[in-house]
Amino acid sequence: MTTSAVAALQVADEDFLIASLIERCPKSMMIRELMMNALEAAQHAAEGQRLVEISAMAMDGVEKLAIWNTGRGMDDHELLKICNIASSLGKEKSLTGNFGMGAKVASLPSNQRGMRYRSCKDGRVHEVILCKREGVYGRLRRHDPETDTYVEVVDVTDIAEQDGRTLSEDWTEVVLFGNGPEQDTVRDPYNGDPEQDAQWLATYLYHRFYGLPEGVKVTLLKGTNKLDGNRQFEPIPARLRHFERYETVPLPSGIKIHYLYDAQYNGTGHNKSISGAIASAVSTCAVVYKNELYDLSKGRQWTFEAPVFGVPFGAKHISIHIELPDNYPVVPEAYRQFLQYTGGEQLRLQAKDFEELVRENRPKWLIELIHSFAPDSRTSDEIRDELQRLLNQLRVRRVSPKVTAQGETRVTPGAGPASERAPGVGSGGGGAESGLRSKPTDLSVIPTGAKRAEMFKNLERAPEIIPLQTDEEIEEKGLKGRAARYVMEAGQLFVNMKYPAISEMGAQLEAEYAGANDPELMRSLVQQHAQDSMILRIGRTVVYALSKQLNKEWDQKALEAASSPESLSMAADNFGDAMQNIRRAIGKALRTSRVDVDAA
Repeated sequence: MTTSAVAALQVADEDFLIASLIERCPKSMMIRELMMNALEAAQHAAEGQRLVEISAMAMDGVEKLAIWNTGRGMDDHELLKICNIASSLGKEKSLTGNFGMGAKVASLPSNQRGMRYRSCKDGRVHEVILCKREGVYGRLRRHDPETDTYVEVVDVTDIAEQDGRTLSEDWTEVVLFGNGPEQDTVRDPYNGDPEQDAQWLATYLYHRFYGLPEGVKVTLLKGTNKLDGNRQFEPIPARLRHFERYETVPLPSGIKIHYLYDAQYNGTGHNKSISGAIASAVSTCAVVYKNELYDLSKGRQWTFEAPVFGVPFGAKHISIHIELPDNYPVVPEAYRQFLQYTGGEQLRLQAKDFEELVRENRPKWLIELIHSFAPDSRTSDEIRDELQRLLNQLRVRRVSPKVTAQGETRVTPGAGPASERAPGVGSGGGGAESGLRSKPTDLSVIPTGAKRAEMFKNLERAPEIIPLQTDEEIEEKGLKGRAARYVMEAGQLFVNMKYPAISEMGAQLEAEYAGANDPELMRSLVQQHAQDSMILRIGRTVVYALSKQLNKEWDQKALEAASSPESLSMAADNFGDAMQNIRRAIGKALRTSRVDVDAA
């Protein structure tokens, strides 16, 4: 297009540009794009006929994945048109909505042998095959004996009818041939890169689509799900009847936070919602935007990250979904793999951006439930009191959130509590973006008046110390081979009570007091002092890390490193300086015990 003011840019090498768009697209987006096209078409079918069916289609003895949907079909001209990049039919293209290249771009990297489109309109069925030949992506040209020419769109009405497809209603079908004739695209959609488990399809749908268009029914036919026969796909909100308890907390900003509790299922170790499910029933945390899930974490990743959301225990049974209003200032990136903010530096949106909102708005029943999962704590209050005294001496203070007119909190890195800084500081999580980050909040959770003023003068509280005693607890918090993890956002310090520094210190002390008159008492004293001493060393390291928050010479990475699990582990290992004080305490206790015995 050329106007009087500007000459439009042209593409000098179309083949390269198209190949670049296709081969840079994340493979995992393939099913999302194909399903979205099917859902959008099916929602325009007559009520009661809004269907999407996923099936296994045998071709030369190998199963190929097929997605079929009702809704407005396409004739030969329309089918030809929609195969072009940046082309769509019946949808308005926009930077925030439809991009017109999703399904084609996302599917061709894993289907270079071909992906076959068939569509029925007004009783006629036409077919086109997109593929890669001789290094070029395009439409397969086939010889037409009647005209002795090569064509790209073929009339296959008779063949479709023989295959059992109806001609009395409009429909569209996509079949994935993969990258080779031997590839089973039902079980191996990406040709082994990456590998997928047997229920990959249902799991992907369950963890991507949070809702379906009104009246649309999605069915996974026999061979495409882990159960027998045909099974209907239901997104998470449609399966709430299988959860033990759930609650949605709406906020004035339009954000909704969904809290779900999935109790253990009959002592099996699985969650209750696995009953009748065609997908995994693991707990999840994700952002929901326009009925799609983004930045989803599950399994070990979720249980590791859960403490910053106020779920230090029981995360394997608790899911949290943060649903954004449609007008929220975000946009999907080019391939729709994640969301990014529309303003400023257009940072990638993360579920952690909402951690404070999630913590502050947890229902009372959920807080009580989390406490019920907590391990028994035998940590002496004296340790926390000592850490609090040290914090007070260092005059480490909390900083009140600065709320903008848009309901955001902004602080300079290192200048306030973790809920205001970029995610990951002091959490040992890694991978956080550094620098200033705008974080959404809700005005209803920001204290006002006297309570707000009190926040300015309150000293930082000593961390809550949570000893982890079992291998499962230690593994869940990512502390195998590490002494501790401090979650700054929640003010919690998780300590690995099986860390070798305790047994090493204990063995040395037991050897020194092997001649004690009361060996049982001696071993008890050694064990308690070895544990308390390690916790105190770790806690003091955390406190000194907190004290650096207002030091301008300490940047984000330095603060994160200071309280990382690795740093805390080195503090735990350095028990030499603590030995003398412990010897005095144990000796005094043993002498007192001896005096008591003699007196008796």
